[in-house]
Amino acid sequence: MERYLGLPNVVGRRKKESFQYLKEKVHNRIEGWSTRMLSQGGKEVFLKAVLQAIPTYAMSCFLLPKSLCRDMESIFAKFWWQKAHGRRGIHWCQWKYLCRSKENGGLGFRDMAKFNISLLAKQGWRILSNPDSLLAQVLKAKYFPNVNFLYSRLESNASYTWKSIWAMKGILEEGLCWKVGKGTHISVGNDSWIPDVNKSKLLDLAMNLNDVKFADLINQNNRTWKKELIFSTFPEDVAEKIICIPLAEEPHDDF
Repeated sequence: MERYLGLPNVVGRRKKESFQYLKEKVHNRIEGWSTRMLSQGGKEVFLKAVLQAIPTYAMSCFLLPKSLCRDMESIFAKFWWQKAHGRRGIHWCQWKYLCRSKENGGLGFRDMAKFNISLLAKQGWRILSNPDSLLAQVLKAKYFPNVNFLYSRLESNASYTWKSIWAMKGILEEGLCWKVGKGTHISVGNDSWIPDVNKSKLLDLAMNLNDVKFADLINQNNRTWKKELIFSTFPEDVAEKIICIPLAEEPHDDF
């Protein structure tokens, strides 16, 4: 991956220098358009569709230094506020406020650091949800042959690509939730399966759930929750959320 992007085979400590070409691409694209008269609406489209799209591929493969993301945002802000080519304009507000959605008073520009994180987390989700893909098979064979992505460990000699994707594992764990099917793969007390109930709260209940099997919570003949058992086992607020989870008429595998 690094070689394909024109980077050294191993990205060392000087990561920011390795990705300077992204800033140069942004500068060159701005220089090619600076002589044209663009309205603020035109600038908005140009920023969103062209300038902020330049680092997308690199961001989907590597966790870029935050300082580099700030540098690119500084370039975007300078272009947005300038009155004409070579004429600096007044920055009437900070860039972070322009990154808010239009419903919240911003213009919907991307926060580049957060955008980078979201793209890498999406790669981790693809590894989890599509384990038969070529990328998932290659990474699994090299870095986590005997476990799934969520239980993988980071080795010191791992590539920068793998380090970047692995760093998003914690973010995925915070948001992942099992879709209830047969219940055979779900641990009642140790897995996240109740929407809006974090894993730490379930772990607090785990001591009381050791003898509870997931299949015990479901009437298998008509595929409904056993409400009396659920309300006697879980706190009322948790029980209310459980019985709101829809169960398929035909049992399927958990995913």
